[in-house]
Amino acid sequence: MRGPVREQTERIRAVLALGGVPWGDLDDGLQQVRLKLLTEEARGTGSIRDRDAWTAVVASRVAVDWHRARTREADLRARLAARWERHRGTEHAQEDLPLALSVASCLESLSRPQRQVITLRYYMDLSVAEIASLLEIPAGTVKSRLHAAAAVLRDRLTEEGADRRG
Repeated sequence: MRGPVREQTERIRAVLALGGVPWGDLDDGLQQVRLKLLTEEARGTGSIRDRDAWTAVVASRVAVDWHRARTREADLRARLAARWERHRGTEHAQEDLPLALSVASCLESLSRPQRQVITLRYYMDLSVAEIASLLEIPAGTVKSRLHAAAAVLRDRLTEEGADRRG
């Protein structure tokens, strides 16, 4: 790397680290700052007067966003654990085991956002509005993720069923 670019990279990493971003996530944070810089420069508005100051502010915002996401994720895990405890003693028939394993396998293949909404809707029995509030996303986004995830699950489970029969 050239001198000024390397200095700017180290400065951004330092701001992220001071903001509490773990060492392993610094490169991701650095990429986010660079992407925002490129996006802002592509607009051509000339709003960046001091590039170093601008990147430091953006890096501190990325660190705050990182903390908010971790807090939201921890809160979601705690809520799921509390709901799971209520359903813990449910017994299932032995013949349901292959289907349960197939569903679990298919769930793992979904994207993280799709898996979240499917789990919250069908396993935790939350409404679309509750999921939207919990994940801090619009209800329409929850509905579209549910629809897309259900379609993927339906297709994969149909394929697995055909494979077992055929």
